[in-house]
Amino acid sequence: MSDSFDWRIIDRHLAGEASPDDEAALAAWLASDPRNATLLNDARALGRALGPSDDAPWDVDHAWSRVAARMHEHPDGDIIPLRARAFPRTATFARTQRIVAGAAVVLAAAGVVAVVLQRQAMRPAESQRRLNRHEVVAAVAQQTRVTLDDGTQVVLNAGSRLRYGDDFGRGTRDVELDGEGYFDVVHDESRPFRVHARGSVAQDVGTRFVVRAYPEQRGVDVVVTEGAVSLHRAGASATPALVAAGQRGRVDSSGAITVAAELDLDRWTEWTRGGIVLDGMTLEDAALELGRRFGVRVEIRGDDFARRRVSARFHDEPLPRVLDALAVALGGTWTRDGQRIVFARAD
Repeated sequence: MSDSFDWRIIDRHLAGEASPDDEAALAAWLASDPRNATLLNDARALGRALGPSDDAPWDVDHAWSRVAARMHEHPDGDIIPLRARAFPRTATFARTQRIVAGAAVVLAAAGVVAVVLQRQAMRPAESQRRLNRHEVVAAVAQQTRVTLDDGTQVVLNAGSRLRYGDDFGRGTRDVELDGEGYFDVVHDESRPFRVHARGSVAQDVGTRFVVRAYPEQRGVDVVVTEGAVSLHRAGASATPALVAAGQRGRVDSSGAITVAAELDLDRWTEWTRGGIVLDGMTLEDAALELGRRFGVRVEIRGDDFARRRVSARFHDEPLPRVLDALAVALGGTWTRDGQRIVFARAD
Protein backbone atom coordinates (compact mmCIF):
# COMPACT_ATOMS: atom_id res chain seq x y z
CA MET A 1 0.00 0.00 0.00
CA SER A 2 1.40 3.34 -0.97
CA ASP A 3 1.75 6.06 1.64
CA SER A 4 1.49 8.72 -1.13
CA PHE A 5 -1.96 7.65 -2.33
CA ASP A 6 -4.75 10.22 -1.82
CA TRP A 7 -7.25 8.23 0.20
CA ARG A 8 -10.02 10.77 -0.50
CA ILE A 9 -10.17 9.37 -4.05
CA ILE A 10 -11.78 6.22 -2.64
CA ASP A 11 -14.49 8.30 -0.96
CA ARG A 12 -15.22 10.19 -4.17
CA HIS A 13 -15.27 6.92 -6.10
CA LEU A 14 -17.75 5.30 -3.70
CA ALA A 15 -19.89 8.45 -3.71
CA GLY A 16 -19.98 8.53 -7.53
CA GLU A 17 -18.14 11.86 -7.61
CA ALA A 18 -14.72 10.74 -8.89
CA SER A 19 -13.19 12.63 -11.79
CA PRO A 20 -11.47 10.86 -14.73
CA ASP A 21 -8.13 11.67 -13.09
CA ASP A 22 -9.38 10.15 -9.83
CA GLU A 23 -10.43 6.97 -11.60
CA ALA A 24 -7.06 6.71 -13.36
CA ALA A 25 -5.21 7.15 -10.06
CA LEU A 26 -7.45 4.55 -8.41
CA ALA A 27 -6.83 2.06 -11.21
CA ALA A 28 -3.06 2.51 -10.86
CA TRP A 29 -3.31 2.06 -7.10
CA LEU A 30 -5.33 -1.15 -7.47
CA ALA A 31 -2.79 -2.52 -9.96
CA SER A 32 0.15 -1.72 -7.68
CA ASP A 33 -0.79 -4.22 -4.94
CA PRO A 34 -3.36 -7.07 -4.97
CA ARG A 35 -4.29 -6.24 -1.36
CA ASN A 36 -5.64 -2.85 -2.42
CA ALA A 37 -8.63 -4.43 -4.19
CA THR A 38 -9.51 -6.14 -0.91
CA LEU A 39 -9.43 -2.79 0.90
CA LEU A 40 -11.70 -1.20 -1.68
CA ASN A 41 -14.18 -4.07 -1.56
CA ASP A 42 -14.23 -3.98 2.24
CA ALA A 43 -14.90 -0.24 2.16
CA ARG A 44 -17.74 -0.75 -0.32
CA ALA A 45 -19.22 -3.53 1.82
CA LEU A 46 -19.14 -1.36 4.92
CA GLY A 47 -20.95 1.41 3.08
CA ARG A 48 -23.79 -0.98 2.28
CA ALA A 49 -23.89 -2.21 5.89
CA LEU A 50 -24.39 1.21 7.45
CA GLY A 51 -28.09 1.96 7.85
CA PRO A 52 -30.08 5.24 8.07
CA SER A 53 -30.48 4.83 11.82
CA ASP A 54 -26.76 5.25 12.31
CA ASP A 55 -26.87 8.99 12.83
CA ALA A 56 -23.73 9.47 14.93
CA PRO A 57 -21.26 11.76 13.15
CA TRP A 58 -18.16 10.26 11.56
CA ASP A 59 -15.08 11.99 12.94
CA VAL A 60 -12.33 11.01 10.52
CA ASP A 61 -9.66 13.07 12.30
CA HIS A 62 -10.35 11.23 15.52
CA ALA A 63 -10.38 7.90 13.71
CA TRP A 64 -7.11 8.55 11.94
CA SER A 65 -5.41 9.71 15.15
CA ARG A 66 -6.29 6.37 16.73
CA VAL A 67 -5.00 4.44 13.73
CA ALA A 68 -1.79 6.48 13.57
CA ALA A 69 -1.16 5.84 17.26
CA ARG A 70 -1.50 2.10 16.71
CA MET A 71 0.81 2.25 13.69
CA HIS A 72 3.40 3.93 15.88
CA GLU A 73 2.97 1.34 18.62
CA HIS A 74 3.10 -1.61 16.20
CA PRO A 75 5.36 -0.58 13.30
CA ASP A 76 5.77 -4.18 12.12
CA GLY A 77 2.18 -5.26 12.59
CA ASP A 78 0.02 -6.48 9.74
CA ILE A 79 -3.40 -6.48 11.38
CA ILE A 80 -4.31 -4.71 14.59
CA PRO A 81 -7.71 -5.42 16.17
CA LEU A 82 -9.74 -2.38 17.21
CA ARG A 83 -13.09 -2.10 18.91
CA ALA A 84 -15.97 -1.16 16.63
CA ARG A 85 -16.93 1.71 18.95
CA ALA A 86 -13.73 3.51 17.96
CA PHE A 87 -15.42 4.37 14.65
CA PRO A 88 -18.96 5.85 14.96
CA ARG A 89 -21.20 5.07 11.97
CA THR A 90 -23.16 7.47 9.80
CA ALA A 91 -26.05 7.29 7.31
CA THR A 92 -24.53 9.95 5.06
CA PHE A 93 -21.38 7.92 4.48
CA ALA A 94 -21.73 7.77 0.68
CA ARG A 95 -21.60 11.52 0.04
CA THR A 96 -19.84 13.54 2.69
CA GLN A 97 -18.04 11.29 5.15
CA ARG A 98 -14.82 9.27 5.03
CA ILE A 99 -14.48 5.58 5.74
CA VAL A 100 -10.82 5.60 4.77
CA ALA A 101 -8.42 7.09 7.31
CA GLY A 102 -4.84 7.02 6.04
CA ALA A 103 -3.90 3.38 5.42
CA ALA A 104 -6.83 2.02 7.42
CA VAL A 105 -10.11 0.53 6.29
CA VAL A 106 -12.86 -0.63 8.65
CA LEU A 107 -13.61 -4.24 7.80
CA ALA A 108 -16.87 -4.85 9.70
CA ALA A 109 -19.84 -2.86 10.97
CA ALA A 110 -20.05 -4.52 14.39
CA GLY A 111 -18.04 -6.63 16.80
CA VAL A 112 -14.29 -6.47 16.32
CA VAL A 113 -12.90 -4.65 13.29
CA ALA A 114 -9.43 -4.97 11.83
CA VAL A 115 -7.22 -2.28 10.39
CA VAL A 116 -4.69 -3.31 7.77
CA LEU A 117 -1.49 -1.42 8.38
CA GLN A 118 1.20 -3.25 6.47
CA ARG A 119 3.05 -1.09 3.95
CA GLN A 120 4.65 -2.41 0.77
CA ALA A 121 8.14 -1.19 1.62
CA MET A 122 8.25 -3.00 4.95
CA ARG A 123 9.44 -6.30 3.48
CA PRO A 124 9.95 -8.11 0.14
CA ALA A 125 6.88 -9.15 -1.86
CA GLU A 126 7.36 -12.84 -1.16
CA SER A 127 7.18 -12.18 2.60
CA GLN A 128 3.88 -10.29 2.71
CA ARG A 129 2.27 -12.95 4.88
CA ARG A 130 4.02 -12.42 8.18
CA LEU A 131 4.67 -15.50 10.30
CA ASN A 132 6.62 -16.05 13.45
CA ARG A 133 9.90 -17.52 12.28
CA HIS A 134 11.84 -20.21 14.11
CA GLU A 135 15.58 -20.46 13.68
CA VAL A 136 17.90 -23.27 14.72
CA VAL A 137 21.59 -22.39 14.70
CA ALA A 138 24.74 -24.48 14.80
CA ALA A 139 27.48 -22.03 15.68
CA VAL A 140 31.09 -22.53 14.70
CA ALA A 141 32.76 -25.42 16.51
CA GLN A 142 29.45 -27.14 17.25
CA GLN A 143 26.69 -29.24 15.71
CA THR A 144 23.00 -29.00 16.52
CA ARG A 145 20.34 -31.70 16.41
CA VAL A 146 16.64 -30.90 16.33
CA THR A 147 13.41 -32.86 15.87
CA LEU A 148 10.76 -30.85 14.04
CA ASP A 149 7.07 -30.98 14.91
CA ASP A 150 6.38 -33.56 12.20
CA GLY A 151 9.02 -35.92 13.60
CA THR A 152 11.66 -35.12 10.99
CA GLN A 153 15.15 -35.17 12.49
CA VAL A 154 17.77 -32.66 11.39
CA VAL A 155 21.49 -32.46 12.14
CA LEU A 156 23.09 -29.09 11.38
CA ASN A 157 26.80 -28.85 10.71
CA ALA A 158 28.92 -26.06 12.17
CA GLY A 159 28.12 -22.58 10.86
CA SER A 160 24.62 -23.51 9.65
CA ARG A 161 21.11 -22.14 10.17
CA LEU A 162 17.66 -23.67 9.66
CA ARG A 163 14.54 -21.48 9.47
CA TYR A 164 10.84 -22.34 9.28
CA GLY A 165 7.49 -20.73 10.04
CA ASP A 166 5.25 -21.47 12.98
CA ASP A 167 2.72 -23.00 10.55
CA PHE A 168 5.20 -25.76 9.70
CA GLY A 169 3.44 -29.11 9.53
CA ARG A 170 -0.09 -27.71 9.52
CA GLY A 171 -0.02 -27.10 5.78
CA THR A 172 3.26 -27.14 3.92
CA ARG A 173 6.54 -28.37 5.39
CA ASP A 174 9.11 -25.94 4.08
CA VAL A 175 12.43 -25.07 5.69
CA GLU A 176 15.27 -22.76 4.66
CA LEU A 177 18.88 -23.85 5.07
CA ASP A 178 22.08 -21.84 5.16
CA GLY A 179 25.06 -24.17 5.44
CA GLU A 180 24.85 -27.94 5.73
CA GLY A 181 22.22 -30.25 7.15
CA TYR A 182 21.38 -33.95 7.29
CA PHE A 183 17.64 -34.65 7.06
CA ASP A 184 15.87 -37.82 8.19
CA VAL A 185 12.40 -36.99 6.92
CA VAL A 186 9.06 -38.42 8.01
CA HIS A 187 7.47 -38.87 4.62
CA ASP A 188 3.95 -37.58 3.96
CA GLU A 189 2.77 -37.45 0.33
CA SER A 190 0.01 -34.98 1.17
CA ARG A 191 2.47 -32.55 2.80
CA PRO A 192 5.84 -32.68 1.00
CA PHE A 193 8.95 -31.77 2.96
CA ARG A 194 11.04 -29.18 1.09
CA VAL A 195 14.47 -27.71 1.81
CA HIS A 196 15.11 -24.30 0.25
CA ALA A 197 18.82 -23.50 -0.05
CA ARG A 198 20.46 -20.78 -2.13
CA GLY A 199 17.86 -20.78 -4.87
CA SER A 200 17.38 -24.55 -5.04
CA VAL A 201 14.60 -26.75 -3.66
CA ALA A 202 15.05 -30.36 -2.52
CA GLN A 203 11.77 -32.20 -1.92
CA ASP A 204 11.73 -35.55 -0.17
CA VAL A 205 10.28 -38.71 -1.67
CA GLY A 206 10.70 -40.84 1.49
CA THR A 207 14.18 -39.83 2.32
CA ARG A 208 17.41 -39.41 4.22
CA PHE A 209 19.67 -36.89 2.56
CA VAL A 210 22.35 -34.23 2.99
CA VAL A 211 22.06 -30.68 1.65
CA ARG A 212 25.30 -28.72 1.50
CA ALA A 213 24.87 -25.02 0.65
CA TYR A 214 27.54 -22.90 2.31
CA PRO A 215 27.83 -19.40 0.82
CA GLU A 216 31.38 -19.91 -0.51
CA GLN A 217 30.29 -22.88 -2.63
CA ARG A 218 29.77 -22.55 -6.37
CA GLY A 219 26.60 -24.61 -6.19
CA VAL A 220 24.31 -26.66 -3.95
CA ASP A 221 24.92 -30.38 -3.36
CA VAL A 222 22.22 -32.87 -2.39
CA VAL A 223 23.35 -36.40 -1.52
CA VAL A 224 20.70 -39.06 -0.89
CA THR A 225 21.45 -41.96 1.46
CA GLU A 226 17.94 -43.48 1.43
CA GLY A 227 14.85 -43.00 -0.71
CA ALA A 228 14.90 -40.19 -3.27
CA VAL A 229 14.79 -36.42 -3.61
CA SER A 230 13.15 -34.26 -6.26
CA LEU A 231 15.57 -31.42 -7.01
CA HIS A 232 14.82 -28.22 -8.91
CA ARG A 233 15.78 -24.60 -9.15
CA ALA A 234 13.46 -22.31 -7.17
CA GLY A 235 10.90 -20.69 -9.46
CA ALA A 236 11.96 -22.77 -12.46
CA SER A 237 9.35 -24.43 -14.67
CA ALA A 238 11.65 -27.21 -15.89
CA THR A 239 10.97 -30.81 -14.91
CA PRO A 240 12.66 -31.59 -11.55
CA ALA A 241 15.56 -34.02 -11.47
CA LEU A 242 15.14 -37.15 -9.37
CA VAL A 243 18.12 -37.96 -7.13
CA ALA A 244 17.96 -41.56 -5.88
CA ALA A 245 19.77 -43.25 -3.01
CA GLY A 246 23.48 -43.44 -3.71
CA GLN A 247 23.43 -40.42 -5.99
CA ARG A 248 24.49 -36.78 -5.73
CA GLY A 249 22.52 -33.99 -7.33
CA ARG A 250 24.17 -30.63 -7.91
CA VAL A 251 22.62 -27.27 -8.79
CA ASP A 252 25.37 -25.04 -10.16
CA SER A 253 25.48 -21.24 -10.07
CA SER A 254 23.69 -21.03 -13.44
CA GLY A 255 20.81 -23.23 -12.24
CA ALA A 256 21.83 -26.29 -14.24
CA ILE A 257 21.26 -29.63 -12.46
CA THR A 258 23.44 -32.71 -12.77
CA VAL A 259 22.90 -36.11 -11.15
CA ALA A 260 25.66 -38.68 -10.77
CA ALA A 261 26.45 -41.80 -8.76
CA GLU A 262 28.13 -41.13 -5.41
CA LEU A 263 30.21 -44.17 -4.49
CA ASP A 264 31.43 -42.76 -1.18
CA LEU A 265 28.37 -41.73 0.82
CA ASP A 266 30.40 -41.66 4.05
CA ARG A 267 32.28 -38.68 2.65
CA TRP A 268 29.06 -36.67 2.94
CA THR A 269 27.75 -38.01 6.26
CA GLU A 270 30.87 -38.57 8.36
CA TRP A 271 30.54 -35.10 9.89
CA THR A 272 27.31 -36.23 11.61
CA ARG A 273 29.43 -38.77 13.53
CA GLY A 274 32.21 -36.38 14.55
CA GLY A 275 34.43 -36.87 11.52
CA ILE A 276 36.13 -34.42 9.18
CA VAL A 277 36.44 -35.32 5.50
CA LEU A 278 38.67 -33.15 3.32
CA ASP A 279 38.87 -35.43 0.31
CA GLY A 280 39.54 -33.66 -2.98
CA MET A 281 39.16 -30.07 -1.84
CA THR A 282 41.72 -27.31 -2.06
CA LEU A 283 43.66 -26.25 1.01
CA GLU A 284 41.83 -22.94 0.83
CA ASP A 285 38.44 -24.69 1.08
CA ALA A 286 39.81 -26.98 3.78
CA ALA A 287 40.74 -23.89 5.79
CA LEU A 288 37.10 -22.77 5.73
CA GLU A 289 35.98 -26.23 6.81
CA LEU A 290 38.43 -26.32 9.72
CA GLY A 291 37.50 -22.77 10.70
CA ARG A 292 33.84 -23.71 11.06
CA ARG A 293 34.62 -26.96 12.83
CA PHE A 294 37.03 -25.58 15.43
CA GLY A 295 35.94 -21.96 15.70
CA VAL A 296 39.18 -20.47 14.39
CA ARG A 297 40.34 -18.43 11.42
CA VAL A 298 42.76 -20.34 9.22
CA GLU A 299 44.82 -18.29 6.76
CA ILE A 300 46.78 -19.85 3.91
CA ARG A 301 49.92 -18.03 2.80
CA GLY A 302 50.61 -18.19 -0.92
CA ASP A 303 48.10 -18.61 -3.75
CA ASP A 304 49.80 -21.70 -5.17
CA PHE A 305 49.88 -23.32 -1.74
CA ALA A 306 46.17 -22.46 -1.19
CA ARG A 307 45.28 -24.30 -4.40
CA ARG A 308 46.97 -27.54 -3.34
CA ARG A 309 44.53 -30.45 -3.11
CA VAL A 310 43.88 -32.12 0.23
CA SER A 311 42.96 -35.77 0.81
CA ALA A 312 42.56 -36.52 4.50
CA ARG A 313 40.02 -37.82 7.00
CA PHE A 314 39.92 -37.34 10.75
CA HIS A 315 37.65 -38.56 13.52
CA ASP A 316 37.44 -36.68 16.82
CA GLU A 317 41.01 -35.41 16.42
CA PRO A 318 41.97 -32.15 18.15
CA LEU A 319 42.92 -29.24 15.92
CA PRO A 320 46.71 -29.38 16.53
CA ARG A 321 46.82 -33.01 15.36
CA VAL A 322 44.82 -32.16 12.25
CA LEU A 323 47.16 -29.28 11.42
CA ASP A 324 50.24 -31.39 12.08
CA ALA A 325 48.98 -34.10 9.74
CA LEU A 326 48.26 -31.59 6.99
CA ALA A 327 51.63 -29.93 7.45
CA VAL A 328 53.46 -33.24 7.05
CA ALA A 329 51.41 -34.27 4.02
CA LEU A 330 51.72 -30.93 2.21
CA GLY A 331 55.16 -29.81 3.30
CA GLY A 332 53.87 -26.90 5.34
CA THR A 333 54.11 -25.28 8.74
CA TRP A 334 51.56 -23.61 10.95
CA THR A 335 51.57 -21.04 13.73
CA ARG A 336 48.81 -19.94 16.06
CA ASP A 337 48.02 -16.62 17.69
CA GLY A 338 44.79 -16.92 19.68
CA GLN A 339 42.04 -17.86 17.24
CA ARG A 340 44.17 -17.03 14.19
CA ILE A 341 46.14 -19.79 12.50
CA VAL A 342 48.57 -19.19 9.65
CA PHE A 343 49.42 -22.14 7.43
CA ALA A 344 52.33 -21.70 5.00
CA ARG A 345 54.66 -23.70 2.82
CA ALA A 346 57.80 -24.83 4.62
CA ASP A 347 60.97 -23.01 3.57
